[in-house]
Amino acid sequence: MGQVVDGLYLHLIHARFPTMSFIGIAKKVCPFPLFDRQARFIVATLDARLTLPSTGHMLDAIRAEMDASVASGKDPRHFHVFAGAQWTYNDRLATMAGFEPLLPVISNLYESVCPYHRYNLRHYRSQSFKIVDRQTFVKI
Repeated sequence: MGQVVDGLYLHLIHARFPTMSFIGIAKKVCPFPLFDRQARFIVATLDARLTLPSTGHMLDAIRAEMDASVASGKDPRHFHVFAGAQWTYNDRLATMAGFEPLLPVISNLYESVCPYHRYNLRHYRSQSFKIVDRQTFVKI
């Protein structure tokens, strides 16, 4: 834990070798929705629906994000730890690449269930939920 993969634009695409991507580097996330958003973003770059910035711009963006992270008090080795920031990140990928963002119910459900992981590690996965609409879920 605590390793930073350097040179990844948006924690995803290698700035110097932009056809090389790393899905799933982010930590403390709801994995499959994030992986889906990252994969869709990569496909958009590979099929030219999205043009990436220049290598220099991507490296500057990486440096600026790292500097802002450190300035906010985050330990540099936790650069890829997203936690609550994952939802903004997912929306940013969707906006940039022009695909549908996650439904708000996904983040609502994850943020509601996540605390139980700490307090009920043995049984928290046995809960079942039903998505009612774009915003709402219920326990079943």
